[in-house]
Amino acid sequence: MYVPFEKDTLQKLSLIAFAQAILAVMGDTRQVVGFYPTELIIPTFRKRFMDGVLELDDGTLLNIEFQSGNLTEKFLLRCAQYAINLRVISGKCVETNIFSTGLRVKSKTIAFISRFFRFMPKLFFYSELDGSERLINVKNKIGNHEKLTLMDRYNLVFIPLMGNVDRVKVAFEVFKIANNKMLFTEDQQEEIKKCQYIVAQIIAEDDDELLNEFWEIIHMNNDFLARYEKDLIDKNTKRVTEQVTEQVTEQVTKTVTDNVTRKIAKNLKDILPDVEIAKRTGLPIKEVQKL
Repeated sequence: MYVPFEKDTLQKLSLIAFAQAILAVMGDTRQVVGFYPTELIIPTFRKRFMDGVLELDDGTLLNIEFQSGNLTEKFLLRCAQYAINLRVISGKCVETNIFSTGLRVKSKTIAFISRFFRFMPKLFFYSELDGSERLINVKNKIGNHEKLTLMDRYNLVFIPLMGNVDRVKVAFEVFKIANNKMLFTEDQQEEIKKCQYIVAQIIAEDDDELLNEFWEIIHMNNDFLARYEKDLIDKNTKRVTEQVTEQVTEQVTKTVTDNVTRKIAKNLKDILPDVEIAKRTGLPIKEVQKL
């Protein structure tokens, strides 16, 4: 069953489960010491949420953004805004790394703020990682009864998005590996499968039949995915309900305020000129004249 998901869902889930492995993939040897709030509230920038921000052991804040498809200048400029505003709010040095399911040759890699100011985040394209090699390594470990590492579990999520693989074929393969309860603790299996659920939607795109086939494998012997699906539905339902409630409340408030304003204006008709009433109440002059 398909449940609508936000584009950053995979990134948020993977950051929580595989933060240190993600740093290793990027060739970064620093240690993750915590997660920094992803919400930015600045009067000139509105309310925005970054995909994920890691606090590293050298005091740096690392904003990791996930983008499905090729990178555009507009997307890079938004990331530049995140970095600058996070720097202002936190007072800490900020780095931006981006993971993309697109291709480097078809992506914008630099955003020019001016001739002298360029935003150049570190970019990582899954297509440039050898998924076949990583899958063979995982399968060899399983065959030799070796314990799978955090990096291996990370690979079981992202191999279908990597290069040198048949995406659909290896998706089926890694989804089945994740069903082996002898290889993982219950928590580890849950972390992997939650992320695989999103990867399945990315790969299937608009192919509902393929998505259902993926779902049957990912869901196999795991009731927590049913709970996860319910949580997503509840979350979306709550958000829509809150938006509708807010809109209705604003409309009711506006209606009540307008009625009160008109009554005040009408009571002033015998005291002040229409022009002055319009100025004081904010009502259009034509509306005041009709009262």
